[in-house]
Amino acid sequence: MSSNTASADTPTCLTLIGPSNFQIWKLRIMAKLWRETVLGVALGTDTCPITSLSIPGTTTTVPRNERAHRIIQDSISDALLLKTEMHTTAKDLFDALLSIHQASSLASAFYIFQQ
Repeated sequence: MSSNTASADTPTCLTLIGPSNFQIWKLRIMAKLWRETVLGVALGTDTCPITSLSIPGTTTTVPRNERAHRIIQDSISDALLLKTEMHTTAKDLFDALLSIHQASSLASAFYIFQQ
């Protein structure tokens, strides 16, 4: 349940393994992306012209899309990572994960409703 991008004072993010933990993962990853000031990049709502972030305590500057993409990749299972490797932007990756899991959540709900 750890994340490579978490600092000592930042809570770690849950690893998405599938539909069973999708809803809680979605809430936690959105909170983490917001704390890291890259949520808008993943949602496609970021209109800020700043394209990179400085990492506190270092002289490193990381492009915002790359940072958001890494955070998301660090919070998904290896199987999902392989399944979504072709998505190279944070928004595309986040949208793909939403699409995969919201579709399976709807299918499960429909199945339960028919019972």
